[in-house]
Amino acid sequence: MTKKKLLYLISFISLIVIFILVAFDVSTDVPVSPVAPKKLKKEEPYQPGLVLTFDDDYVETWYNAEKELRPYNWKATFFICKYSAFTKDQKEKLHYLQKMGHDIAGHGYNHENAVKYVAKYGLDAYVKNEIIPLKEAMQKDGFDIKSFAYPDGARNSALDKRLLNYFDFIRGTTYGELYPKSQYCYYEDKRVIYGLGIDDDYEQFNLEYYKSLLLYAKEHNKIVIFYGHKTVDNADERLETPIGLLKQLCAFAAENKLKFYSVDDLKKLKN
Repeated sequence: MTKKKLLYLISFISLIVIFILVAFDVSTDVPVSPVAPKKLKKEEPYQPGLVLTFDDDYVETWYNAEKELRPYNWKATFFICKYSAFTKDQKEKLHYLQKMGHDIAGHGYNHENAVKYVAKYGLDAYVKNEIIPLKEAMQKDGFDIKSFAYPDGARNSALDKRLLNYFDFIRGTTYGELYPKSQYCYYEDKRVIYGLGIDDDYEQFNLEYYKSLLLYAKEHNKIVIFYGHKTVDNADERLETPIGLLKQLCAFAAENKLKFYSVDDLKKLKN
């Protein structure tokens, strides 16, 4: 056999050996079964629940509400405006609310309607006079505000884009007694969120309707966002949220194993 033929034969035998090693387990002569890929652990969705938010500067009434609603282990987010006028007592009560696990957030230095203010003075002026002074004043007193609610719910996309440079979340408002599936007051894994009013002067003020939203959230793994203002025992003026309503909402949430979230909690969630 010539040297050239010998090299061809060796190459041919080598190819056959490689094929056998790939196709069979040489220790048992049994074909190798394909290895099943490891199953990825499915991430559990977040627990359905609700976000209770309150606007303006009604610290005294919120302080009283905290004591009445504490048995429900509730949690809320308080959007603060006109902070420069707060007394020492108000600031102490706000610190108490923060200590109890509530979130302290911003609602404008002077509670200016953002859309009207920007139309008259410009976006830069709004940030300079309504946002930065509020954040600085509250930061100085130990409140690191990370979310913001528009006064009067007045907003637009240009404002959203600019203010998201200063806050993790921005809350607008939505209205009306829409069918639960069509409501906008659910957290949708976005930084701009919308709350539905629960003051007694709103057209959608209806405990059973609010409960229907909570049940929809429970069934579809969602988080409902509500907002109110001054918490009182007897609501007979504008922008007042009845304590009785809050007690019933909190009890209903507990009964249905719905979790209380602050706005700041939302950034920790994964959908």
